Amino acid sequence: MKTSLSFLRFPVALAAVAALVTLAPAADTKKPAPKPADLQVLVNVPPSWRPFLDDDITEALFYRLKDVFRRRGYQGELAQVTTFDAGAKDVPSLQLNLTEWRVDRIGNAQCTLNATLKTAAGEKSLGLATGTAMLWVHGNRWSFSHQVETADALEDAADSALRELYDAVAKAGLVAGIPAKK
Repeated sequence: MKTSLSFLRFPVALAAVAALVTLAPAADTKKPAPKPADLQVLVNVPPSWRPFLDDDITEALFYRLKDVFRRRGYQGELAQVTTFDAGAKDVPSLQLNLTEWRVDRIGNAQCTLNATLKTAAGEKSLGLATGTAMLWVHGNRWSFSHQVETADALEDAADSALRELYDAVAKAGLVAGIPAKK
């Protein structure tokens, strides 16, 4: 019985693929248009021997920045751009250069960024933003929990540096949606 119906598998699979192909473009038309960016963010990391790791770090810092800016009250739309993207000329651009993001020799997680804000009015250096977080190691140095604790400390250090960066952007008063601080 099993062999007599096996010839039906291919036509049924072919019909299912054809149905998916015809329905997929209809699903794409229902998506809302993306919002235009209010602030473009370019994150540069020092090159390493693992280029995919560089991309992961760039993406992680962008999403940390997006989260910190949202928590601090920024309502605008953030867009990540790369050095290969042209980006919109009329939209302010925040360039972050990651100097270091590591656990130092005494066990503190550190994150240091250099930032520049480019607007239609010109370019303004925001200087260094630094953050430090304590790394509390519980248990074995090579355990999975140690890796999680290290990742948490590095995230805390990045959040601290990005909060400092937000304050510098607010002090500059050049980005709409971020109230100027004195």
